[in-house]
Amino acid sequence: MSTTNNKGSNPTSRQPLPSLTGSEGNSELTECQSAPYDRSRTPLLRTGQVGGGSSSSRQPLPSLHGRGWGWVFLWSHRRQNGWIFAEIILITVLSFFFIDQIAVSTYDKYFCRPAGDFEREHLLVAQTGQTPSPLPLKGEDVHLPEAKNDSQQNTSLSPSEGERGGGLSSLYALRDRIRALPEVQYAGLTNYIVGQGSYHISSYASEGDSTRRCGAYMQYYPLHEQFIEALGLTPVEGSPSARVLSEECPEGGVVITRSLAQAIFDTDQVVGRRMVEWDFSDRALQEHGEPVIVNRYTIAGVVEDFRLQENDRYAYSILCPMIEEYATPMMLIRLHPEVDAQAFLNQLTSPASQALRKVGDRILVSVHTYKDWQQKMSGNREYTLTNTLLGILLALFLLNVVLGTLGTFWLQLRKRTEDIGIMRSFGAKRRDIFWMIWSEAALLTLLACIVGQLIWFQFAINMDLSPGLSLSGTGRERNWVEIFWLHYLVICVIQYLLMLAVVTLAILVPTWRAAHLRPVDALRHE
Repeated sequence: MSTTNNKGSNPTSRQPLPSLTGSEGNSELTECQSAPYDRSRTPLLRTGQVGGGSSSSRQPLPSLHGRGWGWVFLWSHRRQNGWIFAEIILITVLSFFFIDQIAVSTYDKYFCRPAGDFEREHLLVAQTGQTPSPLPLKGEDVHLPEAKNDSQQNTSLSPSEGERGGGLSSLYALRDRIRALPEVQYAGLTNYIVGQGSYHISSYASEGDSTRRCGAYMQYYPLHEQFIEALGLTPVEGSPSARVLSEECPEGGVVITRSLAQAIFDTDQVVGRRMVEWDFSDRALQEHGEPVIVNRYTIAGVVEDFRLQENDRYAYSILCPMIEEYATPMMLIRLHPEVDAQAFLNQLTSPASQALRKVGDRILVSVHTYKDWQQKMSGNREYTLTNTLLGILLALFLLNVVLGTLGTFWLQLRKRTEDIGIMRSFGAKRRDIFWMIWSEAALLTLLACIVGQLIWFQFAINMDLSPGLSLSGTGRERNWVEIFWLHYLVICVIQYLLMLAVVTLAILVPTWRAAHLRPVDALRHE
């Protein structure tokens, strides 16, 4: 009687297992043990097909080591990434103006420092004045310090001083008293301070070569008052010393900066050469039909570049010497490098030193450090207050941007925790997961920044970009700030790097937490 195994009649019946003791079973076992593991024989690991139900219910995971998977992830999560894309575009448009201002201002203040700029920490500016009841020079009950030497005292006085009468004798005696103080290195009277007072901007060129014209600032300085020495300007090699430039200068002679000499003559060894000043005004063009030469100058000396303002880029500058008539001038005081400027200032302005600050009818009304005086004269205190308020508003704006971007990416990555768990269960490394998500975010940020920057480009054409902290747009050295396209591209790169840093910070924590979950916990994440 034949026995037939009916599966339908006995649902619990199973086919017998093959024997492992026979020769056939042993050969199969030996083959399985000796054969290496081949990942290609497991389709699930290649395609990433997970989840139950239909195979079309979930999208396959691309290989983390393949090419072009960043675009695949962007497209596969296009709805989620659409909100992030729009948010980054909005942030790019709104922040471009502020980033432009901050980048150019930082460049001006910290990266445009000429090597020979004068030292400001030991430079004081004093304002002189007249008292209504003059005190006699002789018979004052004060101690007059000894003058340093007769030659220094005599050469520092103006040749026309005796012709001016005795009304200014107290003023020069006060100057000599300050010079004689042991803490003082140089001191001199002046009506002009670099960056303040009377100056004008014009166009200059080498005589006989009008093809190399450039704008420059011209400012006057007094002869015989140790001005170059007190200010701390450094003559270049081959130029007369600071003492010579302070005391004497040929008629029609000027002192120019190194950058101006390089721009006009293509060298800084230009002492004795001639340059001309051109007039490009509308009046000159109407009268003569072309620009005209209005002045000719002889180069008496060349000094290192210096900044007109503390936060300014250095400019092409010309110092024109003259013998001044004083009323109530200022006094430049240069201290020795080892002297504590603030301690000397406190001592000089103390009530105990009132007699020291007064000679006859002349008195030092106020004494400031060069930096404080310049801020006071240029209104930089109000400017600093305005900048502080703008800085606070900008900081709040950036904080809002960071928190908003952080929250957006946090929520989006929490929705992808299950996907991260699947990749971890298939052996993906944590760093591979992070680089995958970071590359996707970097690509998304790049595309959004390009769109936002193209939108702002329309405003930049009409409004122009930030010119920086400068007195004027004329007479500046031409660098990336002055070249529109280069300026625009530099700010675009800076903005993208800042946005990328914010995005990296936003994805760092949620990605790290999701990648460190156990795969089984990540798969159960809702």
